[in-house]
Amino acid sequence: MNPTNSLTVGPMSASAIEAKAGSIIRITDIAGGQPGDLVAFNLHDLSEHLSQARTRVENKSCRITAGHTLWSNAQPPRVMFTVLRDTAGNHDLLYTACCRYALEKRFGVSRDGCHENLVRSLEPWGVTDHTLPDGLNLFFNVDVAPDGSLALGKHSSAPGTFIELRAEIDCLISVVACSVPRKDAPNTPFKLEVFS
Repeated sequence: MNPTNSLTVGPMSASAIEAKAGSIIRITDIAGGQPGDLVAFNLHDLSEHLSQARTRVENKSCRITAGHTLWSNAQPPRVMFTVLRDTAGNHDLLYTACCRYALEKRFGVSRDGCHENLVRSLEPWGVTDHTLPDGLNLFFNVDVAPDGSLALGKHSSAPGTFIELRAEIDCLISVVACSVPRKDAPNTPFKLEVFS
C-alpha cells in the first residue's frame, strides 16, 4: 500500500496535513527514541478538536495503544481516530506540548518548542497560539506514582517504531518532533504518511 501523501517532519519542527474520513495516518519514529506531539481538528469546524481529557476518560487510561480511540471535545463527544496498530505502546495523555518558556526554564535552551512549531504549521488554517489544544504525546513514556506524581521515563522507541490511526472524520492533523534536548542523541525526524 503506497501513501497518497508523505512528509518528513524535520527535527524540532512540525508539519500539518489534511486527511479524509477512512484514511489511515501513520507516524513513524525514523531513528528511534524521539518523542513528539500530535494535535488534530475537525477539518470543517476547527472548534472541534482532539481532547486529552475525553480520550483518557473513554479509554480509562492515560496511555494510548492499538485498540484505543481518540475522542473530540464535541458535545456529545465522538471518536476522531481509532488506533489500528502501534509498535510503541507508550503514547501519553497527561503532558502538554513543550514551549519556549519550558525549554528556557527547565532545559536552559532558547528556542521554539513543540507548541510554537505546531502553531506555525497550522497558521494557514487559522489556528493561533491560544486555540491550540493539548494533544497526544507520541512515543512519550510517563510514569504515574501511587501518590499521583509524574516522572518521565526513557523514550525507548526503536528505529522504525510507528503508530497507525484511522480517521473517523475529515480532519486536520499536525505532528511535531519534540524540541526538548535529548541526552543520548540529537533530535531526529518523524515520517508522516496518509493512506487513502
